[in-house]
Amino acid sequence: MKKLHTLAYPRLSAPDSAFIEECRRQHDGQHPLVQAHFTMAFGCAGIDEQAYQQHLEEVAGLHGPIDFVCRYAMLGADPAHAYAYLVPDEGHSQLSRLHDALYRQVLAPTLRLDIPYVPHITMGSSTNRALIKSLCDELNRNGLEIRGTVDRLTMAVLENGVLTDLTSARLSG
Repeated sequence: MKKLHTLAYPRLSAPDSAFIEECRRQHDGQHPLVQAHFTMAFGCAGIDEQAYQQHLEEVAGLHGPIDFVCRYAMLGADPAHAYAYLVPDEGHSQLSRLHDALYRQVLAPTLRLDIPYVPHITMGSSTNRALIKSLCDELNRNGLEIRGTVDRLTMAVLENGVLTDLTSARLSG
């Protein structure tokens, strides 16, 4: 089944990008599927691609670039996995408001109200919760400070286990 997603690939310094990608290579099984990103709208099926793209462009036109600073690795979990999330201190509310704006109009019916939205970059995942908690503790012990900017929204499609970027829109509001 084909699912559309909205991702925000952060612009990072070369050292920060290398650090994140190396950590993800070691600890995140999805590393080969997609580069570091904030998921702004989770995968949804049954929405017309053209309508989705038009909505994404309209939202991007109303929001400006977002500077962020991540200083904390947070433990997240679902029933099957634990996750190490790099969560922004600065830029958190702007990223959350951008997420909220995406879930209006065409995406409104797909908003999950059973889980809170926490903007994050996934650093690792595992069924071993203690291992991921240890990763979070290690990242936090070393004093994280990852600075970056989100200046585009990218519409991507996940189909047959392959994620493909389709189009992107610059945040220009």
